[in-house]
Amino acid sequence: MKGHFLIIGVLLLIVSVLISLNIFFQQSLQMEIAQEFSKQQQLISELIARNIGDFIRLRKERVLYTARLLSAIEIDNAPDMDKLAREILRSRHNVAANFGIINRQGDVVHFEGDRKTLATLSPNMIKSALALPAGRVELVELPTMVYFFTAARSHNGSISAVFLSIDIKEIIARFTSKMDVMDKGDIWIIDGKGTLLYHAIQPEMVGRNIYDAKESCFQCHKSFATEKNVIGSASMTGKFIAPSGEDKILSFARAGDDLSWIVFVSSPFSDIAQMTKQSMRFYSYLIMSILVTTIVVSTALIAFNRKRIQAEEIAKRQSQMEKHAAELEEKVNERTAELFEEKEKLNGIVSAIGSGILLLDKHGVVQWSNQLAENMAGIKLVGRSCEELCAECEISSNYSRDNIETVLASNLFGKQGQHYQVTTAPIRGADGNTSGYVRLIHDVTEIKKMEEQMSNSEKLASIGRLAAGIAHEIGNPLTSVFSFVQILREMEQDEFKKDSLQTIYFHINRISETLKQLSGYSKMPAVEPRQCQINDVIETSVNLIQYDKRAKDIVIRKELLPSLSPICVDANQLSQVFVNLILNAIDAMPDGGTLTIKSYVKNGSVIIEFKDTGTGIPKENLIKIFDPFYTTKEKGTGLGLAVSYNIIKKMNGTLTVDSEPEVGTTFTIEIPCDCN
Repeated sequence: MKGHFLIIGVLLLIVSVLISLNIFFQQSLQMEIAQEFSKQQQLISELIARNIGDFIRLRKERVLYTARLLSAIEIDNAPDMDKLAREILRSRHNVAANFGIINRQGDVVHFEGDRKTLATLSPNMIKSALALPAGRVELVELPTMVYFFTAARSHNGSISAVFLSIDIKEIIARFTSKMDVMDKGDIWIIDGKGTLLYHAIQPEMVGRNIYDAKESCFQCHKSFATEKNVIGSASMTGKFIAPSGEDKILSFARAGDDLSWIVFVSSPFSDIAQMTKQSMRFYSYLIMSILVTTIVVSTALIAFNRKRIQAEEIAKRQSQMEKHAAELEEKVNERTAELFEEKEKLNGIVSAIGSGILLLDKHGVVQWSNQLAENMAGIKLVGRSCEELCAECEISSNYSRDNIETVLASNLFGKQGQHYQVTTAPIRGADGNTSGYVRLIHDVTEIKKMEEQMSNSEKLASIGRLAAGIAHEIGNPLTSVFSFVQILREMEQDEFKKDSLQTIYFHINRISETLKQLSGYSKMPAVEPRQCQINDVIETSVNLIQYDKRAKDIVIRKELLPSLSPICVDANQLSQVFVNLILNAIDAMPDGGTLTIKSYVKNGSVIIEFKDTGTGIPKENLIKIFDPFYTTKEKGTGLGLAVSYNIIKKMNGTLTVDSEPEVGTTFTIEIPCDCN
């Protein structure tokens, strides 16, 4: 009996040992499988997170690359923009995206993709995008969309924003659709604010937030403490035993530094327990199951490790490429800075010249012009020929030296009354042939006017001296002749002789009047300035001629500024000028017309205009009308405008004329307001 008991005890001991070893082996197997499965989950979460992070980084680089391309083209160029849009939307990930460009005013000027997505584009996002510094890409996460923004600056200084938007579902579906997980395991993704972006087995929960969980969220979760700890931690990857309906193995990985997304992969312990129970049904299959499991796990680890090594090699090569790209970009920036500095120097030189500069090809077509030349012309000059720009030019002088030709032209660019000095020099190539021309244009209108004024002043001074001599030498003899003719006319009875003496008397009287004007011109009194109202002087002058028979068919219209301040002038001499200009205007309208007299203030000076609707003055006579003794009237002396010009000049003012034949003439007087 003792032997039986011993045998039974030994058998029981062996069975107990076997059972204990089986339980221990089962527990050990469960723990090993749990650890291996946890590693597999960790690899899956890291792979998904890394793929999403790489995708986001590549999109950022593509957006930045697009902004650089955009700086070299015009936004309004539709073919270039379409090509640029196709380039940015081309993706090896086959993820649908939306591409757009926003101008400085916040308007979307170009868009490719689903226009419904524009509803998620807010004004604050646009304003922030336009304010971004060059070379920076801003990532904006929305509940349904991910936006990439960067700013593009064109060569003329304008700013626009480039954006790329991708639906979150598109990104997640691309990188989670082929991931195999255990039957009861699942994958979900949340953002840094705790909003659920994706759930493999409960898609209806997408959009909910773990910080504002509803009752329905706790059907399979006891709490979200683990997920909250993960969000608050700085760890990029990790694994936990998460409390839920049953314990689960939870692994997570962050999708890089650009996104706040966290990828979770979980599996319930029941899956692992079920696997070990099935393996323990037949002890004979245990070793085989372990062997198979080991092989499978090893194969998976080798595969994942191989991918990891490949990914490291790719990352290493990419890091080297980025390093080379950074060095190349640094060299490009250095060269760009040097070119910009040289350009600024050239612009400074061109601006300091103070003249218009044109570069012409050998056919005389403008290839480039500086801003001053375009300001002179008032139009864009590039592409225009010399014949077009000088259609109405008049060349008054020209000379050439060492193949450099200089001409004095007027009415260039269609500007009437303007004078330009134009210097043209050839540009020769390496073969010595002329390949183009450089043309320097200088506006000499003011110099021309000053020369004319100096000429007039010299003429007036000469005439003054001449008038004094003539009045003195002719005056006394003429007085005697005049007296004797008058006596003979009274004594003569013969009608023929009496008529002849009358004719002599008439012409001697004309000579006398001319001498009086000459004498008055040569002895023009000095200006005695006093404060007076210009409008009062105008009214007095008009009153002096209103009863003249020549003015009966003339309408005089006065447009006088009532608030004119008093100025310091010689009212008597100024009235003489006004009367002379009014009478000249009346003489220019023999069949009647309208004389408009205006007074106003401009640039610190009082302006008085006398505008008639008379016959006008031919263009070739305008430069002569202020010359002494020049007149177009049959009975005129040619001294009225010369005297008026001299009076205004002594008052530190100017007297100018503008006329068009058969339209009318305008005389403009400008007198400074300063009484000092």
